[in-house]
Amino acid sequence: MPGKAFHIQAPRGLWPLTWPMGLTMLRLLLLPVFLWILVLDAGPAHVLPHPHRWVAIAIFAVMAITDKLDGYLARRLNQTTALGTILDPIADKLLIACATILLTFPWVASERDRIPAIVVACIYAKDLLVAVAAVILVALIGKITIRPRAPGRISTVFQLSLVMATIIAPDLNRLWPPLRTGLLDFLWWAIPAICIISCADYFRIGILQFHAARVGGSVSVGQHQAGDSFGQR
Repeated sequence: MPGKAFHIQAPRGLWPLTWPMGLTMLRLLLLPVFLWILVLDAGPAHVLPHPHRWVAIAIFAVMAITDKLDGYLARRLNQTTALGTILDPIADKLLIACATILLTFPWVASERDRIPAIVVACIYAKDLLVAVAAVILVALIGKITIRPRAPGRISTVFQLSLVMATIIAPDLNRLWPPLRTGLLDFLWWAIPAICIISCADYFRIGILQFHAARVGGSVSVGQHQAGDSFGQR
């Protein structure tokens, strides 16, 4: 309103920009570039389908390296922030969510290489179920302790591997067709399986924490964002 001053304060860790936060922001900025490169090759495949796929892989590799590096620097330089722990897994989830959806379409990936819709549904269902369960748990006991979980890490590694394998599938097929078929078939089956295992693990730890809170104890819970990101802070 006129005549009234107001103050805006940046969240702690956003400014001045630290190295870990800068790398996280770089990863977020590279995400639309990566997706644009994927869409750039959209259309029927020709003799050399999707010529820009190696550019997409290079950008993807930079994003993966920065994700590992920002977590390491945050711990090494003692620059861990609450904002960083939120933005880091968000960047990972956005990458997987957007890339897997795009790669289900035959005009982005070839008909035989595109990710089956059921695999994408399993990825989304797992995150949705765990997120809803976490919200319910917080509502019931007021607080949860976040810890990385091994099944969540494995799930993310498989999902990122699927994105990479789908992009370079035409090259794998020319190099050795059984390699392309075996790798994609393995990931198409392994990802739904690890999503189920990861959900069961989160629910098991959540139940343990619920009972511990009722009796006054404490149990660490692997919340889905922290456990799934491949560069923890």
